[in-house]
Amino acid sequence: MASPTATADRLLHRIRVASAVLLVTFCSVIAVITFWPGPPDPSGQDALKTFLAQAHATGLPRWFSFGKVEFAANVLMFVPIGLFGALALPSRRWLIVPSAIVASATIEIAQALSLPDRVGTPRDVISNGLGAIIGYLAACWIVRVAEHRAWLRTIPKVRPARSVDSRALPDPAAAATAAKQLGLGTARPYDEVSRVKA
Repeated sequence: MASPTATADRLLHRIRVASAVLLVTFCSVIAVITFWPGPPDPSGQDALKTFLAQAHATGLPRWFSFGKVEFAANVLMFVPIGLFGALALPSRRWLIVPSAIVASATIEIAQALSLPDRVGTPRDVISNGLGAIIGYLAACWIVRVAEHRAWLRTIPKVRPARSVDSRALPDPAAAATAAKQLGLGTARPYDEVSRVKA
């Protein structure tokens, strides 16, 4: 039977390989979005601003602004980085958080210096870092659950005890008759024997 550690290692290895593939995929998508010369979807942003203006006129709180939506989007964009990055690392998974913050700062500096139609701000670095932290915490929870499930798989399953069918036991009277015919004397039925032993 495999030990809990070996079972957990095999499960975490499969998670690590899948996470590495997903991490590369998400990093490629984010690189395209962040280094695009202009806003990735200007018409979509204009439509969102129009929608929020109409929503504010009908009672949506003013604090729910375009800036808040943009901040939340930047947080969500880096959650997969923190999640799959932490799961892809065999140890010291926390390193994905400072790595994501450094990557975000590099992106913002590149946008501010090389992309005139893009705006690089420290606010985006903060939101990206927050997303990486959320992803890292989710990865820690997934690892803990995976290790617990691997430990449960090593526990042998206990089969329920089979009940004794009373119909399968010999009839006491028939046993006594057979014993007399064979010249073995009077045989005590098994229920009497059990009472004597008790």
